[in-house]
Amino acid sequence: MIRIAIIEDLPIVLEGIKLLINNIEDFQIIAEFSNGKEFTDNLHSIHADIILTDIDMPVMDGITATKIALSLNPELKIIALSMYNDRKYYYEMVTAGAKGFVLKQSPSNKLETAIREVYGGGNYFSEELLRSVIIEMQSIESLLVDEKKKLMKLTDRESDILKLICQGLTNKELANEIFVSVRTIESTKSRLMEKTNTRNNAGLIIWAIKNKLVTV
Repeated sequence: MIRIAIIEDLPIVLEGIKLLINNIEDFQIIAEFSNGKEFTDNLHSIHADIILTDIDMPVMDGITATKIALSLNPELKIIALSMYNDRKYYYEMVTAGAKGFVLKQSPSNKLETAIREVYGGGNYFSEELLRSVIIEMQSIESLLVDEKKKLMKLTDRESDILKLICQGLTNKELANEIFVSVRTIESTKSRLMEKTNTRNNAGLIIWAIKNKLVTV
């Protein structure tokens, strides 16, 4: 059973999330909160596997709540529920420690996928978010910092591919961009994921942002 706590200030949105989760046999809602402060004030009594949190809320927003919660319990797995107009907060949520992002406009099955992926130790970005936010963040194309590359023991090729992954390129597009085979891209990405302890593109993007190897 995957135990879930929800932080959402809009009752109609909360009811929709609850309806979806209650229809999944191995999901269980164990707590609900209307803002981040209610959540952090009761953190000691919450034993959830996944925290679903809105970003922009009154009293205490999801960014502050995430920072406080993870400072007290670094093992928490937090997924942000976001609107398109929340994009200015994404970088802060990543650096605060969120493991996933699901757009509220996404199909209902995307939330289930995100919960299962993050519960299993991975990261998750809604595909719509990758297209509408990550790709549009032009400043994410900034050069990697040489000192960081050396510290993380990344090769030049790994660094170049990581930067392009953060622009949303597919394996085929990556191969065409740097004139190598798709197989070379796949093997390089496997080494990157091993070095960064990630499982997919979303994990690599979050890792790159948190370690300031790319800027947004």
